Amino acid sequence: MPALARYLLVTFGWTWTVWWIAVFAGRSQVDLPLSLLFVTGGLGPAVGTFFVVRTMDPAFRREFVRRLWDPRRISASWWLALAAVSVVPALAGYLAAAAAGHPPIATTAITPGAVAFTIGFGLAAGAVEEPGWRGLALDLLQIRISPALAAILVGIPWALWHLPLFFLEGTYQHALGLGSARFWMFNLFLLPLSVLYAWLCNGSRGSILIAILAHAGTNVAGSLIPQDTLSDAFRMIVTLLGVIVVVWLTRGDLGRACQESGSPG
Repeated sequence: MPALARYLLVTFGWTWTVWWIAVFAGRSQVDLPLSLLFVTGGLGPAVGTFFVVRTMDPAFRREFVRRLWDPRRISASWWLALAAVSVVPALAGYLAAAAAGHPPIATTAITPGAVAFTIGFGLAAGAVEEPGWRGLALDLLQIRISPALAAILVGIPWALWHLPLFFLEGTYQHALGLGSARFWMFNLFLLPLSVLYAWLCNGSRGSILIAILAHAGTNVAGSLIPQDTLSDAFRMIVTLLGVIVVVWLTRGDLGRACQESGSPG
């Protein structure tokens, strides 16, 4: 079985089995037993990555681990790009909605404890998901097809992977509402976001760490900056514009030449 198929099979098999059990338990994710199932199910991409990477040759495994933790791959310009990808879409969406006369209203108080939890949860989500999506899966695809198309194709299962959470009470996705406008924007937003994450990875010489941090930054910005349906729409527009610029400037390469040559981003 091809490596990508094995990754997807293990990832979805693990996550969906656990999360659907949580859903059919019929209780809220905030209950301790369901919280444990929520966390355990979320480990699926990490389990899938481990299952596949352990079968690769030793040189690939060593390089993969270095890409996970080594910040020296990320030059100053790519740290700035990371900050922009993480914060600009949510902030621009909020400001555009406010300028249109409909500023999103915060639904929870922003306290130091809430900020610390949001940052910690964002980092954990990035560390669990990105080695698989923008690390292994993207690697396996973009050696066969164009990086831009590979990034979009990675974004499709990435979005689908979250589906059970829309049925699990207490999750962010459940609050959006299954089939609502925000449901569709959440899922569609992950496709251009996947392209930007791939651009960050490729441009920073294959760094997976930068994708982990971008994932965390996106989650933190989306949680701490109030959002609603209108701001989500503006956020999508800003992200799509960013993708158009990146694809045009890189001619669809998304910085892949930087990763292959080993030159700094």
